[in-house]
Amino acid sequence: KVLAANGGTLFLDEIGDMPLAMQARLLRVLQERSVNPLGTTRSMPVDIKVIGATHRKLRTLITEQRFRDDLYYRLNGLTVRLPALRERTDIDVVIARVLDAQAPGEWHIAPDVQQLLRQHRWPGNLRQLTNVLRTARALAGESRMIDREHLPDDFFDDIGAESSVAPPAVAAPSVQAAAPVPVSLHDVERQAIERALAMHQGNVSAACRVLGISRNTFYRRMKVELQ
Repeated sequence: KVLAANGGTLFLDEIGDMPLAMQARLLRVLQERSVNPLGTTRSMPVDIKVIGATHRKLRTLITEQRFRDDLYYRLNGLTVRLPALRERTDIDVVIARVLDAQAPGEWHIAPDVQQLLRQHRWPGNLRQLTNVLRTARALAGESRMIDREHLPDDFFDDIGAESSVAPPAVAAPSVQAAAPVPVSLHDVERQAIERALAMHQGNVSAACRVLGISRNTFYRRMKVELQ
């Protein structure tokens, strides 16, 4: 890679995860401006610029003796810090660009979904956002409209974990005994969903766990009810 970048720039992603032995080799290359390719005994001069990226705090790794301080100071020229998604104010623009990169064309996102995407803290940053949108796009299909039912379950699990109010622990709702007037299966499903939501104060994740259904199934049932 160093030879391939000769005369240009070598980009090293996640440099904070580089093993110490490899760090020593990289430091030697940067100091001597030469490299010994495997299988040869001759040093070859190289002229490269190095850009490193990491999600870790290198100073903390230095304190923990997991990153060489001499390599850090050799690399530490201009530092550019990219804010996490939760710190950005242009999340709508980022979402639009990710969608366009995945499938160029006009895509629409339901307003409540757009609000959820804005509020999410995105612990996995851009990788997580990219995967969530890829899944939603695949489920939306030719409609090109992303709705709540198209979002993966673990996205809502994260949203629930971020909430500071935990739903009270209650027993699973029971279906009413025989009514004087026969009820349809659709009515029983609707009643069960309504009771589960009421018992869990509108927490969809908790209601789905009690009912034993996925979020996608929940939203499909709700869509039928609304229609």
